[in-house]
Amino acid sequence: MRVLITGATNWDSQVAIRRELAQLPPDTIIVTGDTPGIDAHAKAVAAELGFTVEAMKKTNADYRAFPGEGWKGLNVRMLTTGIDLVLAFHTDYGKPGCARGTQHAVELAEQAKIPVKIFTQ
Repeated sequence: MRVLITGATNWDSQVAIRRELAQLPPDTIIVTGDTPGIDAHAKAVAAELGFTVEAMKKTNADYRAFPGEGWKGLNVRMLTTGIDLVLAFHTDYGKPGCARGTQHAVELAEQAKIPVKIFTQ
């Protein structure tokens, strides 16, 4: 199983992510991005629980494809790696003008019929 972890760069707790990752099969691969907050927590907790982690970084091609919004390119690339589930963590998810990156990843996943779980606390 390949699980994408996405969310807030200011997410400051490992409680929710630990709870969710602890429920996954032991051969799960965690895919996440390169920002502080949820990405950093995902890497730390996943490694602690013995999961393989694939941390992906924004590239120049991401910025060329989405000028000023390279995170969109990263979201696209992460989701095309065979993701089976998306776990999204953002306290402001659903609020107008907030959580743009998280919302983008969730929308792409939903369009691709990938199951999504959203956590706001």
